[in-house]
Parts: sequence; structure tokens; C-alpha cells
Amino acid sequence: MPVAAVDFYLVSAARRAHRLRPGRGYVFGREDGCDVVLQDALASRRHAEVKWAEDPGKPGYWFVVDLNSRNGVLVDNKRITQPTALTDGAQLQIGGQVFRLHLLPPGGDPASLGNQAPQISSIETMGPGVNLSELATQGATYTGQVTEGGVMELLQFFSATAKTGRLDLLGSGPTPSSVWVQQGTPMHVQHERMTGIDALAALAVNPPQRFAFHAEIEQPPMRSMQGSAQGILMEIARRLDEARRG
Repeated sequence: MPVAAVDFYLVSAARRAHRLRPGRGYVFGREDGCDVVLQDALASRRHAEVKWAEDPGKPGYWFVVDLNSRNGVLVDNKRITQPTALTDGAQLQIGGQVFRLHLLPPGGDPASLGNQAPQISSIETMGPGVNLSELATQGATYTGQVTEGGVMELLQFFSATAKTGRLDLLGSGPTPSSVWVQQGTPMHVQHERMTGIDALAALAVNPPQRFAFHAEIEQPPMRSMQGSAQGILMEIARRLDEARRG
């Protein structure tokens, strides 16, 4: 089964998002040649570097290195003394600037991350990025367009990142269809008058146009799905193959 596509963004307190592309590093500091230039007296000329790492047989991940800065680097409010991994939602402080790392599913709109910006006043320059100042999130953790990979690609993302919450799928009918996931495993699906695996298969065969994900949402009204995330994904893949052959 293919690995889920994931986009990585650092969102600043100034509500700007900077996409991190795996396979390279990003140097933060006051120096003009840095990848992310910080207008901050507390930042060193070359303060820190966020780098990509891959271990054999495991998903890649980001980590941060302090480049012998004057004021240090904090991850989740703790000063680091060695290279430190950054998990989804980790808070990174470089000088007086605070950022948060977010994993975004395929088709996810980075603008929808703005309501999760670190709550601290700052003045900084992210360089090329996405301005989030006009954002209207409507309470969703993130939103986006369903890509060519369809619902399967979204389910793979939630499985790989062990998310918990409710995925609302919009555009397949007069009311949203919903998939509740717990630690990445679908627990309940509601689509039109269908529930469970049949509802999920219908959404996979005819994917809607848009999605919105609400993290840590209330428990589903019932449980209509059984089995592991991998087993459910394999069953949906089988039904998709049948639909394409039919």
C-alpha cells in the first residue's frame, strides 16, 4: 500500500505559513543568506537549522539543530542541547520568534492552519510563504480540496499520522458526509442513508469535492466500523478495484 502523502508547514505567530520540503534543510537567522530571515534582535546571524532525516524502513521526520546561537533554541518550551525531532504540533522558538509544525493531508489548504498559530506577538519575515491574515477557518483544524487520490489518500494520511477527530466531506450531497477516526482508525461513517463500510466505499468510489477536519472532536454517535485501519483500507481498495473493473 502506498505511503500517505504529507505536506509539512511551519506556521508563525504572525500567521504566516512556510512549507518545508523533505530532503533539504532550512537555516533560520538574521543573516540575509538564511532560508528564513528573522528580524529579531534575539536571533543570531545563523541561529538554527531545521533538517529532514530518514531512517531505513521508517517515515521521514524533521529535526532542529542549534547552530551555537547566543540565546538558544526551545522545543515545546524546553531548551535543546542536541538535535531534537519535531513532531506534529511541536512548538519551536528561535530567538523571540515562535513557530508550530503542522502536517497537512493531501489537498489541504495551508490557509486553514492560521487559527493554530502560536499565540505570541512577534514581528518577523518568513520569506516566500503563505499569508494567513485573511483566514476564515470556521472552526476546522484544516480544510482543503479532495485530490485525485480521493478519500483513500485522506484515510492513509490519518492512519499514518494517528489522528483523532471528524472528517467532513462536502459536495457529495445536500449535507456533509462524515468519517470519525480514532488514532487513525475509522470508527463510524455516515453518508446519505448509509453507514459503515458501505458508506465509506461509496465515498471512495465517488469522492466529494472538499473536506474539513475537526481534531479531537466528540465521540461518534455510534460505531459502525470494525477492524484495524490497515484492514479497512485494504477492503476499500478491493471495492475500488471492483468498481473500476465493473
